[in-house]
Amino acid sequence: MIANENLEMSHLIVRVVDTEATLAFWVKGLGAELESDEELEAPALDAIFGRTGVKIRDTFIRYSGIRLHTIEMLDVPRERPAVAVDPQTSLGIGGLAFHVPDIEKSRTEAENRGLKPTPIYDFDDLATPVRMYFLGDPDGIRLEMIEERQPDVPDRTR
Repeated sequence: MIANENLEMSHLIVRVVDTEATLAFWVKGLGAELESDEELEAPALDAIFGRTGVKIRDTFIRYSGIRLHTIEMLDVPRERPAVAVDPQTSLGIGGLAFHVPDIEKSRTEAENRGLKPTPIYDFDDLATPVRMYFLGDPDGIRLEMIEERQPDVPDRTR
């Protein structure tokens, strides 16, 4: 058994269709740090994928405490475009969420960088009200940008 007190998350693996589009979104668009970008061919990859001649392009991208490991298959290119996550029918991980201190400023910056944010959605009736908008990366990862607000406190000075 693997004791969880000794484990620490290393990275999230993301299969991508087009590494250049992924880098344009994460690094150029969001300002993430590109740690590495390389093409690999190795017997270990053949064993992992169960076939010979495996060639990949992989990157490590760090953004807001999360490390993404992207893998693009170069020997068997994907022929279909990436499909966006459907929040109504998708199972498993539905996206990544990031706290932002100023939702309006964050959304404006995303729009100015060409990232096509959704409108801002307000949830005022929650115990901790939130405002959020969403972005979609080229491979269907849905990013939620969320601002938590303090609930309205009645003015008791009157």
